[in-house]
Amino acid sequence: MQKYINIPMVAGPVSLHPNVLKVMNKDYGSGQIEKDFIPFYSETADMLAEIMQTKNEVVLMTGEGMLALWGALKSCLKVGDKVLSIGTGVFGDGIGEMAKSLGCEVTSISLPYNQTIDNMALELIEEALKKDCPKLISVVHCETPSGTLNPLDGLAALKNKYKVPLLYVDAVASVGGAALNADALSIDLALVGSQKCLSAPPSMSIVSVSSKAFEIMEEINYQGYDSLLPFKNIKNQTRCPYTPYWHGVAALNAAAKVLLDEGINSVYARHNAVAEQCRTGIEKLGLELFVEAGFVSSPTVTAIKVPQKTNWETWKKLLRAEGLVVSGSFGPMQDKVFRLGHMGTQADEKLMSEALKAIERSLKKI
Repeated sequence: MQKYINIPMVAGPVSLHPNVLKVMNKDYGSGQIEKDFIPFYSETADMLAEIMQTKNEVVLMTGEGMLALWGALKSCLKVGDKVLSIGTGVFGDGIGEMAKSLGCEVTSISLPYNQTIDNMALELIEEALKKDCPKLISVVHCETPSGTLNPLDGLAALKNKYKVPLLYVDAVASVGGAALNADALSIDLALVGSQKCLSAPPSMSIVSVSSKAFEIMEEINYQGYDSLLPFKNIKNQTRCPYTPYWHGVAALNAAAKVLLDEGINSVYARHNAVAEQCRTGIEKLGLELFVEAGFVSSPTVTAIKVPQKTNWETWKKLLRAEGLVVSGSFGPMQDKVFRLGHMGTQADEKLMSEALKAIERSLKKI
């Protein structure tokens, strides 16, 4: 098999950290039998809770990030429940559609995809809350297709002001690369994937669950595979609800240790520095950033407009010929925007320098 990529800059799954690869290459016993598994699971969950800045219980489920998104909705909602969906991109609006498919009454506030939540948006959100207080507010922290990062403090304040039971935050592409203080932001359900900033395989979902969320889950009593309720107080149980993926938990354990050993504030500083390096370099090359000036770009991914003199299909082939593989985008940005994923192991100054050189060489071939 040929080497996958010389300059990895996809927006996830990212290149695995060597420490993660090392623990994946071990033979583990059965997590349902061996007494070491639950303590190991608990240690891993505690480290992830530290990264997410929460005292809430952290659940580790077998399956990539979408499992967390669906599981949290189905565990907390029933037909007729009211949901306020905040959309600043494909995934934000998509969560609203997911809630609709469950029979919920969804009010959607959809903003331009090159913008983030600001004071004007908060006014719209407050007006919606005044009219009809929902059971759950959904929002995405980092919209990877758009390259944006939503400030959440204003939304958290409104959640508390209007006593909304649940704040559901898709943090799949931010935790481990951008600061998220889940408790300070009153987040009841913080949803994370293993394959982005944590630099692990796309095999695990991570969810921090508040006591209020667990209380609602007990009322709903959803019993599907993706139910979060069976994981309540898992640290005090002798086995998991279903066969756990020990390799996946081991990968998360190694990944969390890497971040905590570096120092989480140093991790954030590294991501911010590489993001700035990326955007400065892109603009020097004459390319246009997708995010509108004055709004918040994510430190984990940069969205860039495809050069006008070419098209996406040609452009990605030119980049790949130079050893650089990037991501395209989705929805209204499809074929118009490409993305550099400087998250996790890919938040690296030398790697970004190589990526920018590859883009420069590719531009000369148009």
